Amino acid sequence: MSYPRIELARFLVLVAVGSVLGACGESGTAEPRLRNLVYCENPTVAAPSCSLTGFSMSDDSALHAKLQGCAVAGCHGDSGVTTWTLNLSGSVQSALDPLSSVIGANGDYLVDSFDADCSYMLTKVTAEPAGGSRMPLSPPHWSDAEVDCFRSYLNELHPPPVAQE
Repeated sequence: MSYPRIELARFLVLVAVGSVLGACGESGTAEPRLRNLVYCENPTVAAPSCSLTGFSMSDDSALHAKLQGCAVAGCHGDSGVTTWTLNLSGSVQSALDPLSSVIGANGDYLVDSFDADCSYMLTKVTAEPAGGSRMPLSPPHWSDAEVDCFRSYLNELHPPPVAQE
């Protein structure tokens, strides 16, 4: 059976357009994949706490200094080599707020506004990062107390929903 050239051309265009539309999908609205997140949905983890100063909404000076290394080191700054930047020209809160809508390469939110313990940024500074390497790449790495304080800050920034009885 032979097809006229115009019908074959229409068919090829239809297949090409369908492939492009199928590849695009709605990837921006996909639910993130939670994998190996140290604190996320872990019932054995205690409530976030912080014994260090400078890791709270009222005083973010120590946290600002820790995160400055991420932005200044060339990885997450203006001339960074990653897909997202950390703008620390203001407060830590103003730097982290935009990251609550950014999904990292592994599919998890960088800062999870629904469950701060599920934030990809949080796990990347722990000894058990969720995929890839521990941050920062070069030591000194964050101490357990600094990670706990960052977790406290994220929970203060995005408090967990109150359970209704």
